[in-house]
Amino acid sequence: MTTRELLAATLAAAVMLPSAGMAAPDQVRAVVIFMAADRNGDAVVDRAEADGFRAVIFDAIDTNKDSRVSPQEVGVLLVPGKENADAKEQEKIVKKREELLAKLGLAKPEGVPKDEYLDRSGALFAAADADKTGTVDPAEFAVIVEAYGALLPK
Repeated sequence: MTTRELLAATLAAAVMLPSAGMAAPDQVRAVVIFMAADRNGDAVVDRAEADGFRAVIFDAIDTNKDSRVSPQEVGVLLVPGKENADAKEQEKIVKKREELLAKLGLAKPEGVPKDEYLDRSGALFAAADADKTGTVDPAEFAVIVEAYGALLPK
């Protein structure tokens, strides 16, 4: 059995457990996201895989394909508007968008270019790689999911 198959079986078992011992949706989501990032199925994510994964996220967010993610593109994705929202509700939506954009470092009015988004310095990957092996395992990958969780599929 390959590592990918083992992770998939573990995920399937966790999802099918009785409600008393059921895996939390966030845990299931983290495993699925890790499996998507681990392109070669070796149960760890290396820097190239992490960069590739982040590039896929960027490309999904960059709806106008100008190689920049703008606060508008990200804001609408993170906190969608509500039809017929009153002024107070609109204010809450705008504030929530601004908070998330600032947290993610994507609040620049001119947008964030792809190279900057991909963190070419590797600071996020280095922070995730707690044991300094040059790869991140599923537990270490949680740092990346935490940093970009709002941008990842639910």
